[in-house]
Amino acid sequence: MSPDVDNERTALYSAELAAFDGTDLEVGLGHDFVACQIQDVVTGEWWPGPSIEVRQARVDARASSTRCALDADNGSTAMIRLAVEQTTTATAAHELAHALAGVAVGHGPVFRRAYLDVLAVITNLDSTNRRRDLHVAQLAAAFVARDLSVGDRQWAAPPLEDVGPIAL
Repeated sequence: MSPDVDNERTALYSAELAAFDGTDLEVGLGHDFVACQIQDVVTGEWWPGPSIEVRQARVDARASSTRCALDADNGSTAMIRLAVEQTTTATAAHELAHALAGVAVGHGPVFRRAYLDVLAVITNLDSTNRRRDLHVAQLAAAFVARDLSVGDRQWAAPPLEDVGPIAL
């Protein structure tokens, strides 16, 4: 791995820590709950990425991962394996971003754009607990603080939900 790629990954992990440490995005929710969050994003109206399979990683796995493959019959598919210690909303958004951007781009600018878009969707799934752009703004600010550029979108923007107060 080149030093630039390794430094970029380290900076990204530092940005995640700055943005999410101490928030409920880092609370372990269990494999089934996080798998449901992922499926809710993928089956929602916005998801422009590949089909997704979610599995538990090996018991001794220390990290979650995403692998993409091209299936001649069904198009592209991504396999997300969730490590036991990483069954969090933050990990779900991170791994979905790999699936959307393509694993070949690593943690570069296109991945970071995908991460912000997925985060906007996954943190607003629950209509009783929508975050609007709270966590997106936190992560974007952490990217800026670490000189991590965000690439251009190569897919449609996620829809902006009407999450304002309800007039009675």
